[in-house]
Amino acid sequence: MRCFWAVSVLCTLLAPIAGETAAQEAEKHVGRNTCTVKASGTNATDDAPAILNAFKNCGRRGKIVFEPTTYYVNSALNVTWLDDVEIDLQGNLLWSTNISYWLANSLDVGYQNQSTAFILGGNNVRLNGHERGIFDGNGDYWYEWIRQQPNTSNYPGRPHAITFNGLRNSVVKGVSFLRSQMWWVIISWWEKESTMSIIYSHNVILDSILVNNTGNRFQSSNTDGADTIRSSGIKFNNWTVYSGDDSISLKANSTDISITNSKFYNGLGIALGSIGQYNDQFETIERLNVENCYFDDTLHAVRARLNKLQRGGLLTELQGLLQDLDRRSEWLPSKWRWGWPRM
Repeated sequence: MRCFWAVSVLCTLLAPIAGETAAQEAEKHVGRNTCTVKASGTNATDDAPAILNAFKNCGRRGKIVFEPTTYYVNSALNVTWLDDVEIDLQGNLLWSTNISYWLANSLDVGYQNQSTAFILGGNNVRLNGHERGIFDGNGDYWYEWIRQQPNTSNYPGRPHAITFNGLRNSVVKGVSFLRSQMWWVIISWWEKESTMSIIYSHNVILDSILVNNTGNRFQSSNTDGADTIRSSGIKFNNWTVYSGDDSISLKANSTDISITNSKFYNGLGIALGSIGQYNDQFETIERLNVENCYFDDTLHAVRARLNKLQRGGLLTELQGLLQDLDRRSEWLPSKWRWGWPRM
């Protein structure tokens, strides 16, 4: 049975991010260094060093241009120093299928046992894919491989394709994310006790984004469209997500999140949590706005997942005032439900 949801859910309204004047926009382009990344043209050559070099040379008050071609990303990238930078993504970043390399070299994201292939962070980053730029995780190989493993959930070293870590006052728009190795986007901050450093994501717009984690040969769980962790002021607008798991998941300490004007196909819909998984750690999700979203054949529209042991977690201002629910199948409004996570 297929189900179609057209839902407007208002939990709380967020203050809009102030727009820029024409003079401010023009000033950004004055005196900028521009680095155009040259692709090798063959998957036998790793383009990651050239990409990293461009970010080093033009990552502060500069511009990085990816031409309309394929870039072969065969090694991990860690780019967290960006400041007032434009990223012009016209091409396709294609991750390699060397599973043994990624299992050994993916980057720790500091949450559970999660790791990633690409960390991107900084202040005032403007990433524009012009609705043709692509991040391709080459996930078909991972979906087939994970089916043969005894642990198919959160396999150690299986990377997310990209993690926005410490991204602030930034915009990501017009990008397609195809067949992630695992989750696509994590937007997070966390505190590491060993260094006491705090890295956070705040005030970020992600607009006009396509996520398609539908495998050509096999499907896979843990192919979330996006996950937020310990972040605030994140705005998802005009997203289209085809997923085998959560369309978008708000995890520990996600606050002031909006999801608007978006379409979600298959998968589980929007998830709040899980939270309250760990002893002596208070976790919360606060002030969520979901408005004018469409759900096609998702298990839920929106659901909350609290750890059933209730070690410490709170969802606030999520009373769920439903407006303009357009039910066009046999699904009932009660299917918009809250549920326990699978343990």
